[in-house]
Amino acid sequence: MANTTAQRILITVTLLTLAIAASGCKAGVNRSLRVGDGETVDGGMNTVNGSVRIGRDATVNGTSRSVNGGISVGEGSRVGSLSTVNGSIEVDDSVTVDGDLGSINGSVESGRGTKIDGDVSTVNGSLDLEDTEVRGGITTRNGAVTLRGGRVRKDIVIEGRKGNGRSRKLTIRILDGAVVEGDVIVEDEDRDVSVYLEDGGEVQGEIRGAEVVR
Repeated sequence: MANTTAQRILITVTLLTLAIAASGCKAGVNRSLRVGDGETVDGGMNTVNGSVRIGRDATVNGTSRSVNGGISVGEGSRVGSLSTVNGSIEVDDSVTVDGDLGSINGSVESGRGTKIDGDVSTVNGSLDLEDTEVRGGITTRNGAVTLRGGRVRKDIVIEGRKGNGRSRKLTIRILDGAVVEGDVIVEDEDRDVSVYLEDGGEVQGEIRGAEVVR
């Protein structure tokens, strides 16, 4: 269980070498890719050693991936799944994501009015979602989670650590009326995790393996 998130993202981005050869995709090696404001891309955006920048009111009808680079999406755009190994994912206001957001070594941020159809996950990065609807769940191993308003339809899971190394304390902050419809689950019984429920933040399911602070 501890390797689920990392394995899922690594498998996805390892396939970049095949995706780069596929038709209908913008792709590159050692370069960044950009979609202009209002532009539509029928395939995905795939790069190694470069960033992916998607402008405002744009549409990308496929998955965007980067191995060593960040991904950003401008306000009002509609995109498919976003994944990166070494880079952050930044999604602006009122974006529709028809899939998952996943990063191994980078943060994930989203703005007001954004809707994510799938799951949000990191391994070693924080998650900061503002007034965002996540129709799946949230998973991380070593990243703090902050929800400022919005709703998560499924669970928040802190995965077990690989090995027995020392770990830092993790915080989950559910603020400003944010609602988690599922459970908060800490898989590692030795992990020190605190869940802060402030300003109307709510977990409708169970909180297992974490201290609750109100």
